[in-house]
Amino acid sequence: MSTSTADCDWLPDHQLHVVPTLAHVDQLIEHIARIVHDYTDQDPLALTEVVHGDRFHLKVTAVAPIPEVLPRLVADALTQLRAALEHTLYAEVEHLLQRPLTDQEARCIEMPACTEPARFDTWLAHGRRSRLAPLAAGTVLAERIRALQPFQRRDVEDHPLRLLAGHTNLAKHRTPAVAATRLGAVYPDRPHPGLTVALPLEHNPQPGHGLPLQPGDTLASGPRDASIALSIVPPVCLQRPHTGVWNIAVKELGYLEEWVRTTAIPVLITGSRQSTAIPPQLDITIGHSDLRQALQSAGTAPAAERGALSMQATIARRNLPEILSMPLVGADKETIKAWATSLDDTTAVSTLARIALVNPDPTALLHYLRELCADAHAYQSRMRERPGPAA
Repeated sequence: MSTSTADCDWLPDHQLHVVPTLAHVDQLIEHIARIVHDYTDQDPLALTEVVHGDRFHLKVTAVAPIPEVLPRLVADALTQLRAALEHTLYAEVEHLLQRPLTDQEARCIEMPACTEPARFDTWLAHGRRSRLAPLAAGTVLAERIRALQPFQRRDVEDHPLRLLAGHTNLAKHRTPAVAATRLGAVYPDRPHPGLTVALPLEHNPQPGHGLPLQPGDTLASGPRDASIALSIVPPVCLQRPHTGVWNIAVKELGYLEEWVRTTAIPVLITGSRQSTAIPPQLDITIGHSDLRQALQSAGTAPAAERGALSMQATIARRNLPEILSMPLVGADKETIKAWATSLDDTTAVSTLARIALVNPDPTALLHYLRELCADAHAYQSRMRERPGPAA
């Protein structure tokens, strides 16, 4: 989800502290997405083709280990997301009290994640918390916290707050995030009769989709003499601690980041979602004398969205030279490579998407491919005309 740049005037001064925390989460997810991109782009699966009778079987011989930094960065991002919620709640209680909390009162402030209404009522009534006026049962802030509880949804175990609590409890007390390379899909570049695959392509995979991967697994089988180009998708996934369900790592992080930033924090502060969400992409490696003003130039696309676009663009830049150098078009592959490399991520992805769109119409497809070749040659000409560096 992208947001529009605006003042975020619903965000009061006493809650501006959450902006750098969310920006830090965004930077962590961006780092994670880059590591995942590099890992998957280097073909983490070692494969071998085994022939039995009149069929071949494509088997896994090894799976490259995930970099050890990855689950730890994931744990950091999740912990910071939970911190953003708890810091917001703490600041709101102090603001309503109009005084600092005592040490004993401060220990009572936490964001609950209750799966049953009775447990939330028990949380409100607990010890010193019950004597804090802003958290008394029925108060505005108490009802805002209640509105964010997992029991408010039918799918309690999939509620974002339930997921966030499960992930962070695991990371704080037992182990960093549980991550693994799994099988997301195996599919041929062109349909082929007699081909069977371990997992067909799913264009919008949901949590739980995919299969475990280990040496010895068979990914595809087909006729022995067939030459079949296959694409294999091996996503890096996270396991949800409380259900065991696996989800693509960057998708899980993006889902939770978006909920915290666009739903949970606005609800805690105002009681509802706001039309202008806090922009996620703020450079916090530099100081800002006016944080509210800095929000005006903050990036609006979250890191998970940027990471997905970057991975799609890498695929597009790899595929465009292959497509445009086919005999029907006959472009010079090196010229196309240089041009494809020059495209920004959005343009690279949209170009490949349009090829897929016009593919059913051979005339339109050929016309579009020739247009792209002309663009590539025009780019080559511009590069040749550029003055070289001064001697």
